[in-house]
Amino acid sequence: MAPPADIEEATRLAAAAWGQVARLFLSQQGRREEVAAQLGLHMSDLLSLFHLQPDRGIAQRDLAEHWSCDPSWVTTRIDRLEQLGLAERRPSPTDRRVKLVWLTPLGLERRAAGLAGVGRPPEQLLDLPIEDLRALATVLGALDLPDPTVIGLRHLPTSR
Repeated sequence: MAPPADIEEATRLAAAAWGQVARLFLSQQGRREEVAAQLGLHMSDLLSLFHLQPDRGIAQRDLAEHWSCDPSWVTTRIDRLEQLGLAERRPSPTDRRVKLVWLTPLGLERRAAGLAGVGRPPEQLLDLPIEDLRALATVLGALDLPDPTVIGLRHLPTSR
């Protein structure tokens, strides 16, 4: 275990780094909304698409659990995606009581375009010297981070 002075400094540095990452992310809200609008979507539509899987259906109750929300809210979100032609509900082949949400071909296209759009690096990063970008990419790449769009799911057939 590191001596207390090192723990204090590590905590201070981690807080400073996290603060900058959070400010960078939050500063991009307008760009995320712009990407959604270019795709003819509301921001909540785009975020919902990000959590639907390109290769499998997802149970609505799994979405509710992942989003920590009431299942009725998921129903409203999926109703909207169905109206837009981006998703469809299908019965689970393993449990007919369960409805799985699948992306449609249009939903797959919009999801991919949305991920590409919000994944473009902000100008603030592109303005950094290449050496700093290499160091930043190395440091952030060393973090073991889960993909927030992948949900631990039940009732998962993996083929369409």
